[in-house]
Amino acid sequence: MPRNTPVNTQLSSSYPLAPSSLESIDYALYDFVDKELNIFCDSNQGFEKVPVIFSTPERAFQIKNNPDLRTEGGRTLVYPLISVKRTSMTRNPTNKGRFGVYVPPYFDFYKKGGSIEIARMVQQEKTQKFANSNAIRRSPGGTDINYQTFPKQNKNIVYETVTIPMPTFVEVSFEINLFSEYQQQMNQMVEVFTTYGSVPSSFDIKHDGNSYKAKVNPDFSVNNTTELGTSERRFQTTVSTMVLGYLVGAGKNQKTPNVVIRESAAKIRLNRARSIVGDIPEFHVDSKDKYRP
Repeated sequence: MPRNTPVNTQLSSSYPLAPSSLESIDYALYDFVDKELNIFCDSNQGFEKVPVIFSTPERAFQIKNNPDLRTEGGRTLVYPLISVKRTSMTRNPTNKGRFGVYVPPYFDFYKKGGSIEIARMVQQEKTQKFANSNAIRRSPGGTDINYQTFPKQNKNIVYETVTIPMPTFVEVSFEINLFSEYQQQMNQMVEVFTTYGSVPSSFDIKHDGNSYKAKVNPDFSVNNTTELGTSERRFQTTVSTMVLGYLVGAGKNQKTPNVVIRESAAKIRLNRARSIVGDIPEFHVDSKDKYRP
């Protein structure tokens, strides 16, 4: 038996998709370090969470946005601290992802583009109109509207297809810098990165529905400043990370939509009159005034 839709019900569909960009990859790694790892260290105030910043923003903005990151005079940063910085990006031609070849965009009459199909569903409202029209046509006289909900298999189905541009796969390198004033604090932070994940350490990072694969370089760079002089005492360890990401579209510079929705044709009709294509009827003694093929 068919499943009837309640009367006066608005049928609609939504596709929560955020196109992947470089900012999405940055946010994904930042959120992973800040929220997923959630690193704490012993300090004079107790066992506190280590603040995470992305690269080094302007000092004026940083002082106003989070005054706790710097000393009272605003000159030096307060340690321990974790900084995430993007260092390079490579578009490796051998990294094609799941698509072996380039899929060109489809430009129809409206030139909306779109290459990869990500969703396909039945357009309920327009498919219902075809079903009702076919049911009425089978009624006595072909005009009885009481037959519009008569159950029967409907072959005229309208599909709604969602496509996106061809993803561009990139390899983005990051440096996660760990800063502290004491060796114990540095050990507590480094141990989190060395024990997280498998060998080689790889993990998934996500942002706005997009998922990327990241892996940590097994070699950690150490740059400590602990001389008995007037210089700042600082322990620094750099963790190199590479993210296998993808870009969908060109952001605000994208000329076509990032998400394209199209509807398929449920029925194809061919007009019997050929004069619309410029055909001239041949003269015949039995020809009629009404031109037909």
